[in-house]
Amino acid sequence: MPLDAYVEAHRADPLRATFWLVEIAFAVPQRLTDCDQPIIHDGDTYAPAPLLVSGVSSDSSGVGSGSSLSIGAADDYWPTLVAALAADERNPEVTLYEAWLDVTTMSPTPATVRTVGLYRVEASQITPTEVRLTLGPAADPALGRLPFREYGSGLCTYRLFKSLQCGYSGLATSCDRTYATCSSLANAARFGGFLALPGEEVTLTWLWQSGDQIFEQSIELTRREE
Repeated sequence: MPLDAYVEAHRADPLRATFWLVEIAFAVPQRLTDCDQPIIHDGDTYAPAPLLVSGVSSDSSGVGSGSSLSIGAADDYWPTLVAALAADERNPEVTLYEAWLDVTTMSPTPATVRTVGLYRVEASQITPTEVRLTLGPAADPALGRLPFREYGSGLCTYRLFKSLQCGYSGLATSCDRTYATCSSLANAARFGGFLALPGEEVTLTWLWQSGDQIFEQSIELTRREE
């Protein structure tokens, strides 16, 4: 999308610095920045966090078409973030902004803020030290895609046993990630995989409606080696 006049004028200026602002639209929104001080935008405070944004792309309207976001653990926001992703708010919308600050004053209010894209969480991987989010198109169902996840035949995709995604909290100390083991541990409702994939490739087709028109789209899933 085109740069506004301020960004165009100052993008090579050594006295201007850019930082990410990330808004995750949970019921209680999480607002984070990779700046080492809080940044205020539209009356909201974005708290410092170890962020890594990569693969950013969006169309001319600001609808994001893909990105990935890693958020490191910290006491202030971590419990809320992890609990929401592991429970009922697994696919929130995420807005990425680019904030421009004057490094001579480092005022918490940016000189300008540019909206980079609006996304939706398609998949999340939670470890004790980091959350990795795969971001895809937001809002418009015509842009929707299936989650970017690796599906195997009969194995759970959650790599960390007893993680919040796994949800098991019993006495067992290991799991081979099979559905049979998950069932024996009375945790089958949280099994994160397909029971079987026939053949090497599977075609999934889905429909959606926009106005009076019916649209159809398909995607190929290729079985990977476990």
